[in-house]
Amino acid sequence: MEQRMLKAACYCRLSDDDVNDGTSISIETQITIAKQYCKANYIEIVNFYTDDGYTGTNFERPAFKKMIADIDKGKVNTVIVKDLSRFGRETIMVNYYTQMFFPENNITFIIIADNTKITANSTYDYMLTIKSAINEIYPAEVSQKVRQAFKAKSMNGEFLHPWLPYGYVKSETSRNHLVIDEKNAQVVRDIFEMVAYKGMGMTKISDYLFEHQILSPAALRDYSRGDYSNPNPYRWNKTSINNLLHNEVYLGKIVYGKRRKVNFKSKKVISTDKDEWIVCENAHEPIVTQELWDAAHQRLEGRRRERKPELVDNIYRSILVCADCGGTMWISAPPKKSIFFVCANSRNRKSSVERCSSHNIPLDSLNEAVIADINALLCECKMDSESFRKKLMQKITDNLPDVTQIRTELAELDRLIDRETKKYKRLYDDYYDGVIKSSMLFEQMSSECNSKIESYTAKKEKLESELKSSTKHFDDVSKFIGLMSRFTKIEELNKEILNTLIEKIEVGERTVSPTNEYIQNVRIKYKFIGQLS
Repeated sequence: MEQRMLKAACYCRLSDDDVNDGTSISIETQITIAKQYCKANYIEIVNFYTDDGYTGTNFERPAFKKMIADIDKGKVNTVIVKDLSRFGRETIMVNYYTQMFFPENNITFIIIADNTKITANSTYDYMLTIKSAINEIYPAEVSQKVRQAFKAKSMNGEFLHPWLPYGYVKSETSRNHLVIDEKNAQVVRDIFEMVAYKGMGMTKISDYLFEHQILSPAALRDYSRGDYSNPNPYRWNKTSINNLLHNEVYLGKIVYGKRRKVNFKSKKVISTDKDEWIVCENAHEPIVTQELWDAAHQRLEGRRRERKPELVDNIYRSILVCADCGGTMWISAPPKKSIFFVCANSRNRKSSVERCSSHNIPLDSLNEAVIADINALLCECKMDSESFRKKLMQKITDNLPDVTQIRTELAELDRLIDRETKKYKRLYDDYYDGVIKSSMLFEQMSSECNSKIESYTAKKEKLESELKSSTKHFDDVSKFIGLMSRFTKIEELNKEILNTLIEKIEVGERTVSPTNEYIQNVRIKYKFIGQLS
Protein backbone atom coordinates (compact mmCIF):
# COMPACT_ATOMS: atom_id res chain seq x y z
CA MET A 1 0.00 0.00 0.00
CA GLU A 2 1.31 3.39 -0.93
CA GLN A 3 1.99 5.53 2.15
CA ARG A 4 0.44 8.96 1.92
CA MET A 5 2.49 12.14 2.29
CA LEU A 6 1.84 13.81 5.63
CA LYS A 7 1.00 17.52 5.35
CA ALA A 8 1.04 18.92 8.85
CA ALA A 9 -0.66 21.66 10.77
CA CYS A 10 1.62 22.31 13.74
CA TYR A 11 -0.50 23.63 16.60
CA CYS A 12 1.04 25.58 19.51
CA ARG A 13 -0.70 27.17 22.50
CA LEU A 14 0.33 29.06 25.61
CA SER A 15 -2.09 30.57 28.14
CA ASP A 16 -1.45 33.35 30.65
CA ASP A 17 -1.89 30.83 33.47
CA ASP A 18 0.81 28.64 31.92
CA VAL A 19 3.21 31.58 31.84
CA ASN A 20 2.45 32.72 35.40
CA ASP A 21 2.62 29.23 36.82
CA GLY A 22 5.80 28.28 34.98
CA THR A 23 4.35 24.92 33.97
CA SER A 24 4.74 25.21 30.21
CA ILE A 25 7.23 26.22 27.56
CA SER A 26 7.12 29.13 25.18
CA ILE A 27 5.52 29.24 21.74
CA GLU A 28 8.98 29.58 20.17
CA THR A 29 10.18 26.40 21.87
CA GLN A 30 7.09 24.48 20.78
CA ILE A 31 7.68 25.62 17.18
CA THR A 32 11.32 24.49 17.37
CA ILE A 33 10.34 21.04 18.69
CA ALA A 34 7.72 20.66 15.94
CA LYS A 35 10.23 21.66 13.21
CA GLN A 36 12.81 19.18 14.46
CA TYR A 37 10.24 16.38 14.64
CA CYS A 38 8.90 17.03 11.13
CA LYS A 39 12.42 17.24 9.67
CA ALA A 40 13.43 13.92 11.27
CA ASN A 41 10.24 12.20 10.09
CA TYR A 42 10.01 13.72 6.58
CA ILE A 43 6.71 15.52 7.30
CA GLU A 44 5.76 18.58 5.26
CA ILE A 45 4.74 21.57 7.40
CA VAL A 46 1.83 23.42 5.79
CA ASN A 47 1.51 26.05 8.52
CA PHE A 48 2.03 26.86 12.20
CA TYR A 49 -1.14 27.72 14.12
CA THR A 50 -0.35 29.57 17.35
CA ASP A 51 -2.73 30.75 20.08
CA ASP A 52 -0.76 32.84 22.56
CA GLY A 53 -2.64 33.81 25.72
CA TYR A 54 -5.63 31.47 25.28
CA THR A 55 -6.84 29.00 27.90
CA GLY A 56 -6.98 25.31 27.05
CA THR A 57 -10.49 24.93 28.47
CA ASN A 58 -11.98 27.04 25.68
CA PHE A 59 -11.77 25.82 22.07
CA GLU A 60 -12.99 29.14 20.65
CA ARG A 61 -9.40 30.14 19.80
CA PRO A 62 -8.68 32.00 16.54
CA ALA A 63 -5.70 29.92 15.34
CA PHE A 64 -7.38 26.65 16.37
CA LYS A 65 -10.53 27.58 14.42
CA LYS A 66 -8.43 28.51 11.37
CA MET A 67 -6.69 25.13 11.58
CA ILE A 68 -10.04 23.30 11.66
CA ALA A 69 -11.19 25.38 8.66
CA ASP A 70 -8.04 24.35 6.72
CA ILE A 71 -8.75 20.71 7.60
CA ASP A 72 -12.27 21.10 6.18
CA LYS A 73 -10.73 22.56 3.00
CA GLY A 74 -8.36 19.59 2.69
CA LYS A 75 -5.18 21.68 3.06
CA VAL A 76 -3.74 19.45 5.80
CA ASN A 77 -4.06 15.79 6.74
CA THR A 78 -2.01 15.79 9.95
CA VAL A 79 -2.12 17.72 13.25
CA ILE A 80 1.02 17.84 15.38
CA VAL A 81 1.27 19.11 18.99
CA LYS A 82 4.15 19.14 21.44
CA ASP A 83 1.95 17.48 24.13
CA LEU A 84 -1.75 16.85 24.65
CA SER A 85 -2.18 19.77 27.08
CA ARG A 86 -1.17 22.19 24.28
CA PHE A 87 -4.09 20.89 22.22
CA GLY A 88 -6.58 21.45 25.04
CA ARG A 89 -7.53 20.84 28.67
CA GLU A 90 -11.24 20.12 28.31
CA THR A 91 -11.79 16.36 28.29
CA ILE A 92 -15.05 16.26 26.35
CA MET A 93 -13.77 18.42 23.49
CA VAL A 94 -10.34 16.73 23.36
CA ASN A 95 -12.05 13.34 23.09
CA TYR A 96 -14.42 14.68 20.43
CA TYR A 97 -11.57 15.80 18.14
CA THR A 98 -9.23 12.84 18.77
CA GLN A 99 -11.88 10.09 18.67
CA MET A 100 -14.46 11.46 16.24
CA PHE A 101 -13.55 14.55 14.19
CA PHE A 102 -9.98 13.53 13.25
CA PRO A 103 -10.79 9.89 12.40
CA GLU A 104 -13.89 10.90 10.41
CA ASN A 105 -11.78 13.35 8.38
CA ASN A 106 -8.85 10.91 8.01
CA ILE A 107 -6.54 13.18 10.02
CA THR A 108 -3.40 11.78 11.62
CA PHE A 109 -2.91 13.20 15.16
CA ILE A 110 0.66 13.22 16.49
CA ILE A 111 1.68 13.95 20.12
CA ILE A 112 5.47 14.44 20.09
CA ALA A 113 6.14 14.13 23.86
CA ASP A 114 4.27 10.81 24.08
CA ASN A 115 5.58 9.51 20.75
CA THR A 116 1.93 8.82 19.92
CA LYS A 117 0.41 8.72 16.44
CA ILE A 118 -3.35 8.27 16.08
CA THR A 119 -4.87 7.51 12.69
CA ALA A 120 -8.34 6.67 11.45
CA ASN A 121 -7.44 2.96 11.75
CA SER A 122 -5.96 3.16 15.27
CA THR A 123 -7.51 1.22 18.12
CA TYR A 124 -9.10 3.14 20.97
CA ASP A 125 -6.38 4.71 23.13
CA TYR A 126 -7.45 4.51 26.79
CA MET A 127 -4.29 6.29 27.95
CA LEU A 128 -5.16 9.31 25.81
CA THR A 129 -8.49 9.66 27.63
CA ILE A 130 -6.78 9.35 31.01
CA LYS A 131 -4.15 11.96 30.08
CA SER A 132 -6.88 14.30 28.85
CA ALA A 133 -8.68 13.97 32.19
CA ILE A 134 -5.43 14.65 34.07
CA ASN A 135 -4.80 17.74 31.94
CA GLU A 136 -8.25 19.02 32.89
CA ILE A 137 -7.33 18.91 36.58
CA TYR A 138 -4.72 21.65 36.07
CA PRO A 139 -7.10 24.50 35.09
CA ALA A 140 -9.44 23.41 37.89
CA GLU A 141 -6.58 23.77 40.39
CA VAL A 142 -5.54 27.12 38.87
CA SER A 143 -9.12 28.37 39.15
CA GLN A 144 -9.24 27.32 42.81
CA LYS A 145 -5.89 28.96 43.56
CA VAL A 146 -6.95 32.20 41.89
CA ARG A 147 -10.18 32.29 43.91
CA GLN A 148 -8.28 31.65 47.14
CA ALA A 149 -5.75 34.37 46.30
CA PHE A 150 -8.52 36.85 45.51
CA LYS A 151 -10.28 35.98 48.75
CA ALA A 152 -7.10 36.42 50.83
CA LYS A 153 -6.30 39.78 49.22
CA SER A 154 -9.92 40.92 49.56
CA MET A 155 -9.98 40.07 53.26
CA ASN A 156 -6.79 42.11 53.56
CA GLY A 157 -8.56 45.16 52.11
CA GLU A 158 -6.92 45.16 48.68
CA PHE A 159 -8.92 46.60 45.81
CA LEU A 160 -8.68 44.19 42.85
CA HIS A 161 -11.41 45.35 40.48
CA PRO A 162 -10.14 46.33 37.00
CA TRP A 163 -11.90 49.73 37.12
CA LEU A 164 -11.37 52.29 39.84
CA PRO A 165 -14.57 53.60 41.45
CA TYR A 166 -15.41 57.21 40.61
CA GLY A 167 -13.87 59.48 43.28
CA TYR A 168 -10.90 57.23 44.09
CA VAL A 169 -7.38 56.71 42.73
CA LYS A 170 -4.76 54.08 43.46
CA SER A 171 -2.27 54.87 46.23
CA GLU A 172 1.23 55.71 45.02
CA THR A 173 2.82 53.95 48.00
CA SER A 174 0.55 50.96 48.68
CA ARG A 175 -0.46 48.71 45.82
CA ASN A 176 -4.16 47.93 45.48
CA HIS A 177 -5.11 50.55 48.08
CA LEU A 178 -7.63 53.30 47.32
CA VAL A 179 -7.16 56.94 48.25
CA ILE A 180 -9.67 59.75 47.78
CA ASP A 181 -9.51 61.91 44.66
CA GLU A 182 -11.00 64.96 46.33
CA LYS A 183 -12.16 66.74 43.17
CA ASN A 184 -14.38 63.86 42.04
CA ALA A 185 -15.16 62.72 45.58
CA GLN A 186 -17.10 65.93 46.10
CA VAL A 187 -19.25 65.01 43.10
CA VAL A 188 -20.05 61.70 44.81
CA ARG A 189 -21.07 63.50 48.01
CA ASP A 190 -23.18 65.95 46.00
CA ILE A 191 -25.05 63.07 44.33
CA PHE A 192 -25.82 61.43 47.67
CA GLU A 193 -26.96 64.77 49.12
CA MET A 194 -29.16 65.48 46.09
CA VAL A 195 -31.01 62.24 46.85
CA ALA A 196 -30.93 62.42 50.66
CA TYR A 197 -31.74 66.08 51.22
CA LYS A 198 -33.32 67.32 47.99
CA GLY A 199 -35.27 64.20 47.03
CA MET A 200 -33.98 64.33 43.45
CA GLY A 201 -34.40 61.37 41.12
CA MET A 202 -31.91 59.95 38.62
CA THR A 203 -33.11 62.08 35.70
CA LYS A 204 -32.84 65.36 37.60
CA ILE A 205 -29.40 64.42 38.93
CA SER A 206 -28.27 63.57 35.39
CA ASP A 207 -29.53 66.94 34.16
CA TYR A 208 -27.75 68.74 37.01
CA LEU A 209 -24.43 67.04 36.27
CA PHE A 210 -24.79 67.83 32.57
CA GLU A 211 -25.58 71.49 33.24
CA HIS A 212 -22.51 71.79 35.49
CA GLN A 213 -20.30 69.99 32.93
CA ILE A 214 -19.24 67.15 35.24
CA LEU A 215 -17.38 64.40 33.38
CA SER A 216 -19.11 61.03 33.52
CA PRO A 217 -17.22 58.00 34.92
CA ALA A 218 -16.90 56.53 31.40
CA ALA A 219 -15.54 59.78 29.96
CA LEU A 220 -13.13 60.14 32.87
CA ARG A 221 -11.72 56.66 32.17
CA ASP A 222 -11.43 57.48 28.46
CA TYR A 223 -9.63 60.77 29.17
CA SER A 224 -7.15 59.03 31.48
CA ARG A 225 -6.16 56.85 28.49
CA GLY A 226 -5.92 59.85 26.16
CA ASP A 227 -9.18 59.00 24.37
CA TYR A 228 -11.24 62.16 23.76
CA SER A 229 -13.65 60.70 21.20
CA ASN A 230 -16.71 60.57 23.49
CA PRO A 231 -19.28 62.87 21.81
CA ASN A 232 -21.12 63.62 25.06
CA PRO A 233 -18.67 63.30 27.98
CA TYR A 234 -20.92 65.18 30.44
CA ARG A 235 -24.01 63.01 30.03
CA TRP A 236 -24.41 60.60 32.94
CA ASN A 237 -26.83 57.76 32.35
CA LYS A 238 -29.25 56.77 35.11
CA THR A 239 -27.65 53.35 35.53
CA SER A 240 -24.26 54.91 36.36
CA ILE A 241 -25.86 57.14 39.00
CA ASN A 242 -27.85 54.24 40.48
CA ASN A 243 -24.75 52.02 40.61
CA LEU A 244 -22.79 54.78 42.32
CA LEU A 245 -25.51 55.21 44.95
CA HIS A 246 -25.44 51.48 45.72
CA ASN A 247 -21.67 51.00 45.74
CA GLU A 248 -20.53 50.35 49.33
CA VAL A 249 -16.97 51.26 48.40
CA TYR A 250 -17.96 54.83 49.29
CA LEU A 251 -18.46 53.68 52.91
CA GLY A 252 -14.86 52.47 53.03
CA LYS A 253 -15.85 48.86 52.33
CA ILE A 254 -14.62 46.40 49.74
CA VAL A 255 -17.17 43.77 48.72
CA TYR A 256 -16.29 40.79 46.54
CA GLY A 257 -18.14 37.68 45.45
CA LYS A 258 -21.54 39.16 44.58
CA ARG A 259 -21.33 37.30 41.27
CA ARG A 260 -19.24 34.38 40.07
CA LYS A 261 -18.89 31.90 37.23
CA VAL A 262 -20.66 28.57 37.61
CA ASN A 263 -17.26 26.85 37.34
CA PHE A 264 -13.95 27.17 35.52
CA LYS A 265 -15.42 25.60 32.36
CA SER A 266 -18.53 27.75 32.10
CA LYS A 267 -18.81 31.39 31.03
CA LYS A 268 -22.18 31.77 32.75
CA VAL A 269 -22.13 34.23 35.64
CA ILE A 270 -24.59 33.86 38.53
CA SER A 271 -25.49 36.01 41.52
CA THR A 272 -24.47 34.66 44.92
CA ASP A 273 -26.25 34.73 48.27
CA LYS A 274 -25.28 37.56 50.61
CA ASP A 275 -23.68 35.17 53.10
CA GLU A 276 -21.17 34.20 50.39
CA TRP A 277 -19.95 37.77 49.89
CA ILE A 278 -16.52 38.80 51.11
CA VAL A 279 -16.79 42.11 52.97
CA CYS A 280 -13.79 44.03 54.28
CA GLU A 281 -14.73 46.95 56.52
CA ASN A 282 -12.52 50.06 56.84
CA ALA A 283 -10.46 49.07 53.81
CA HIS A 284 -9.89 52.71 52.88
CA GLU A 285 -11.12 56.20 53.75
CA PRO A 286 -14.87 56.58 53.09
CA ILE A 287 -16.21 59.39 50.89
CA VAL A 288 -19.70 59.45 52.43
CA THR A 289 -20.76 58.97 56.04
CA GLN A 290 -23.04 56.15 57.14
CA GLU A 291 -25.67 58.76 58.03
CA LEU A 292 -25.65 60.27 54.53
CA TRP A 293 -25.75 56.78 52.98
CA ASP A 294 -28.74 55.79 55.14
CA ALA A 295 -30.58 59.03 54.41
CA ALA A 296 -30.10 58.61 50.66
CA HIS A 297 -31.23 54.99 50.69
CA GLN A 298 -34.27 55.79 52.77
CA ARG A 299 -35.33 58.23 50.06
CA LEU A 300 -34.56 55.71 47.32
CA GLU A 301 -36.69 53.11 49.07
CA GLY A 302 -39.51 55.64 49.42
CA ARG A 303 -39.40 56.43 45.71
CA ARG A 304 -39.65 52.73 44.86
CA ARG A 305 -42.67 52.23 47.09
CA GLU A 306 -44.70 55.17 45.84
CA ARG A 307 -45.47 54.80 42.13
CA LYS A 308 -48.79 56.66 41.92
CA PRO A 309 -48.52 59.55 39.44
CA GLU A 310 -49.24 62.94 40.95
CA LEU A 311 -50.63 66.19 39.61
CA VAL A 312 -48.42 68.21 41.97
CA ASP A 313 -44.92 67.72 43.33
CA ASN A 314 -45.12 65.86 46.65
CA ILE A 315 -42.35 67.28 48.85
CA TYR A 316 -43.46 64.95 51.66
CA ARG A 317 -42.78 61.80 49.66
CA SER A 318 -41.58 58.89 51.90
CA ILE A 319 -41.80 61.15 55.01
CA LEU A 320 -45.53 61.49 55.65
CA VAL A 321 -47.32 58.46 57.13
CA CYS A 322 -50.55 57.61 58.91
CA ALA A 323 -50.14 57.65 62.71
CA ASP A 324 -52.53 54.70 63.18
CA CYS A 325 -51.72 52.16 60.45
CA GLY A 326 -48.29 53.41 59.30
CA GLY A 327 -49.46 53.57 55.70
CA THR A 328 -48.30 56.15 53.19
CA MET A 329 -50.24 59.40 52.97
CA TRP A 330 -51.32 59.98 49.37
CA ILE A 331 -51.55 63.48 47.93
CA SER A 332 -54.78 64.49 46.23
CA ALA A 333 -55.35 67.59 44.12
CA PRO A 334 -58.96 67.76 42.87
CA PRO A 335 -59.65 70.40 40.18
CA LYS A 336 -60.46 73.83 41.69
CA LYS A 337 -60.13 72.44 45.22
CA SER A 338 -57.43 72.62 47.86
CA ILE A 339 -54.68 70.00 47.94
CA PHE A 340 -54.80 67.49 50.80
CA PHE A 341 -53.35 64.19 51.99
CA VAL A 342 -55.23 60.99 52.86
CA CYS A 343 -54.14 57.62 54.22
CA ALA A 344 -53.55 55.22 51.32
CA ASN A 345 -55.12 52.38 53.28
CA SER A 346 -58.38 54.32 53.56
CA ARG A 347 -58.77 53.85 49.80
CA ASN A 348 -57.28 50.37 49.59
CA ARG A 349 -59.61 47.62 48.38
CA LYS A 350 -57.18 44.74 48.92
CA SER A 351 -58.47 42.10 51.30
CA SER A 352 -55.00 41.63 52.80
CA VAL A 353 -54.93 45.21 54.13
CA GLU A 354 -57.31 46.38 56.83
CA ARG A 355 -59.24 49.52 55.87
CA CYS A 356 -58.11 52.66 57.73
CA SER A 357 -59.85 56.01 58.17
CA SER A 358 -58.91 58.90 55.88
CA HIS A 359 -56.76 61.02 58.27
CA ASN A 360 -57.47 63.86 55.85
CA ILE A 361 -55.17 66.87 56.29
CA PRO A 362 -54.94 69.93 53.98
CA LEU A 363 -51.50 70.66 52.52
CA ASP A 364 -51.64 74.27 53.75
CA SER A 365 -52.40 73.21 57.32
CA LEU A 366 -49.61 70.64 57.27
CA ASN A 367 -47.09 73.14 55.90
CA GLU A 368 -48.10 75.67 58.53
CA ALA A 369 -47.63 73.18 61.38
CA VAL A 370 -44.26 71.91 60.12
CA ILE A 371 -42.85 75.40 59.42
CA ALA A 372 -43.90 76.58 62.89
CA ASP A 373 -42.24 73.61 64.59
CA ILE A 374 -38.98 73.89 62.65
CA ASN A 375 -38.74 77.66 63.13
CA ALA A 376 -39.30 77.28 66.87
CA LEU A 377 -36.32 74.92 67.05
CA LEU A 378 -34.16 77.13 64.82
CA CYS A 379 -34.93 80.18 66.93
CA GLU A 380 -34.17 78.35 70.18
CA CYS A 381 -30.91 76.99 68.80
CA LYS A 382 -29.82 80.38 67.44
CA MET A 383 -30.57 82.24 70.70
CA ASP A 384 -28.55 79.88 72.92
CA SER A 385 -27.07 76.85 71.17
CA GLU A 386 -25.46 75.45 74.32
CA SER A 387 -28.69 75.61 76.31
CA PHE A 388 -30.49 74.03 73.36
CA ARG A 389 -27.93 71.24 73.25
CA LYS A 390 -28.36 70.56 76.98
CA LYS A 391 -32.12 70.48 76.57
CA LEU A 392 -31.88 67.87 73.82
CA MET A 393 -29.40 65.85 75.86
CA GLN A 394 -31.67 65.96 78.89
CA LYS A 395 -34.57 64.70 76.81
CA ILE A 396 -32.51 61.80 75.52
CA THR A 397 -30.83 60.87 78.83
CA ASP A 398 -34.17 60.82 80.68
CA ASN A 399 -34.94 57.54 78.90
CA LEU A 400 -31.41 56.11 79.06
CA PRO A 401 -29.57 54.22 81.83
CA ASP A 402 -26.95 56.06 83.89
CA VAL A 403 -23.68 55.96 81.94
CA THR A 404 -21.57 56.31 85.10
CA GLN A 405 -23.39 53.39 86.69
CA ILE A 406 -22.85 51.26 83.57
CA ARG A 407 -19.11 51.94 83.61
CA THR A 408 -18.93 51.03 87.32
CA GLU A 409 -20.73 47.75 86.69
CA LEU A 410 -18.45 46.97 83.71
CA ALA A 411 -15.35 47.49 85.87
CA GLU A 412 -16.77 45.11 88.49
CA LEU A 413 -17.56 42.48 85.84
CA ASP A 414 -14.01 42.76 84.46
CA ARG A 415 -12.71 42.09 88.01
CA LEU A 416 -14.97 39.06 88.45
CA ILE A 417 -14.06 37.61 85.03
CA ASP A 418 -10.36 38.06 85.80
CA ARG A 419 -10.81 36.36 89.20
CA GLU A 420 -12.60 33.33 87.75
CA THR A 421 -10.08 33.06 84.88
CA LYS A 422 -7.17 32.96 87.36
CA LYS A 423 -9.08 30.49 89.50
CA TYR A 424 -9.59 28.21 86.49
CA LYS A 425 -5.86 28.39 85.67
CA ARG A 426 -4.94 27.42 89.25
CA LEU A 427 -7.38 24.48 89.10
CA TYR A 428 -5.82 23.31 85.84
CA ASP A 429 -2.28 23.61 87.26
CA ASP A 430 -3.28 21.71 90.43
CA TYR A 431 -4.89 18.95 88.37
CA TYR A 432 -1.88 18.74 86.07
CA ASP A 433 0.55 18.64 89.04
CA GLY A 434 -1.52 15.99 90.82
CA VAL A 435 -2.73 18.19 93.69
CA ILE A 436 -6.30 17.49 92.55
CA LYS A 437 -6.40 13.77 91.95
CA SER A 438 -10.07 13.30 91.06
CA SER A 439 -10.93 14.09 87.46
CA MET A 440 -14.60 14.29 88.43
CA LEU A 441 -13.83 16.93 91.07
CA PHE A 442 -11.73 18.90 88.56
CA GLU A 443 -14.51 18.81 85.96
CA GLN A 444 -17.09 19.96 88.53
CA MET A 445 -14.96 22.85 89.83
CA SER A 446 -13.79 23.95 86.36
CA SER A 447 -17.38 23.78 85.06
CA GLU A 448 -18.46 26.14 87.84
CA CYS A 449 -15.70 28.57 86.84
CA ASN A 450 -16.68 28.43 83.17
CA SER A 451 -20.36 28.95 83.99
CA LYS A 452 -19.54 32.06 86.01
CA ILE A 453 -17.23 33.40 83.29
CA GLU A 454 -19.95 32.87 80.65
CA SER A 455 -22.55 34.55 82.87
CA TYR A 456 -20.33 37.55 83.61
CA THR A 457 -19.33 37.85 79.95
CA ALA A 458 -22.99 37.83 78.83
CA LYS A 459 -23.81 40.61 81.33
CA LYS A 460 -20.76 42.56 80.19
CA GLU A 461 -21.77 42.34 76.52
CA LYS A 462 -25.28 43.55 77.37
CA LEU A 463 -23.95 46.52 79.36
CA GLU A 464 -21.43 47.38 76.64
CA SER A 465 -24.29 47.45 74.13
CA GLU A 466 -26.27 49.80 76.41
CA LEU A 467 -23.20 52.02 76.86
CA LYS A 468 -22.61 52.16 73.13
CA SER A 469 -26.25 53.06 72.57
CA SER A 470 -26.05 55.80 75.22
CA THR A 471 -22.87 57.38 73.85
CA LYS A 472 -24.28 57.19 70.33
CA HIS A 473 -27.16 59.45 71.36
CA PHE A 474 -24.68 62.08 72.52
CA ASP A 475 -23.20 62.08 68.99
CA ASP A 476 -26.70 62.20 67.50
CA VAL A 477 -27.43 65.53 69.18
CA SER A 478 -24.31 67.06 67.62
CA LYS A 479 -25.28 65.67 64.23
CA PHE A 480 -28.79 67.15 64.45
CA ILE A 481 -27.49 70.57 65.46
CA GLY A 482 -25.07 70.35 62.54
CA LEU A 483 -28.01 69.77 60.18
CA MET A 484 -29.93 72.71 61.65
CA SER A 485 -26.96 75.03 61.15
CA ARG A 486 -27.62 74.80 57.40
CA PHE A 487 -30.78 76.88 57.74
CA THR A 488 -32.00 80.16 59.20
CA LYS A 489 -35.69 81.07 59.35
CA ILE A 490 -37.92 78.93 57.11
CA GLU A 491 -40.38 80.87 54.97
CA GLU A 492 -41.37 78.09 52.58
CA LEU A 493 -40.83 74.34 52.72
CA ASN A 494 -39.05 72.29 50.07
CA LYS A 495 -37.68 68.78 49.71
CA GLU A 496 -34.19 69.75 50.85
CA ILE A 497 -35.40 71.15 54.18
CA LEU A 498 -37.71 68.22 54.89
CA ASN A 499 -35.29 65.48 53.86
CA THR A 500 -32.40 67.09 55.75
CA LEU A 501 -34.11 67.61 59.10
CA ILE A 502 -37.04 65.22 59.33
CA GLU A 503 -37.13 61.43 59.59
CA LYS A 504 -40.90 60.98 59.61
CA ILE A 505 -44.15 62.89 60.12
CA GLU A 506 -47.13 61.00 61.56
CA VAL A 507 -50.61 62.38 60.93
CA GLY A 508 -53.39 61.50 63.37
CA GLU A 509 -57.10 61.34 62.65
CA ARG A 510 -59.11 64.52 63.12
CA THR A 511 -61.32 64.66 66.19
CA VAL A 512 -63.85 67.19 67.48
CA SER A 513 -63.37 68.86 70.87
CA PRO A 514 -66.22 69.57 73.32
CA THR A 515 -66.19 73.14 71.99
CA ASN A 516 -66.73 71.84 68.43
CA GLU A 517 -63.15 72.59 67.33
CA TYR A 518 -61.22 70.27 65.03
CA ILE A 519 -58.10 68.76 66.62
CA GLN A 520 -55.50 66.84 64.60
CA ASN A 521 -52.18 65.70 66.02
CA VAL A 522 -49.12 65.95 63.77
CA ARG A 523 -46.05 64.26 65.29
CA ILE A 524 -42.72 65.29 63.79
CA LYS A 525 -39.77 62.93 64.30
CA TYR A 526 -36.49 64.66 63.55
CA LYS A 527 -33.28 63.08 62.26
CA PHE A 528 -31.17 61.48 65.02
CA ILE A 529 -33.24 62.80 67.97
CA GLY A 530 -36.82 61.72 67.22
CA GLN A 531 -39.90 63.49 68.53
CA LEU A 532 -39.36 66.57 70.72
CA SER A 533 -42.90 67.41 71.79
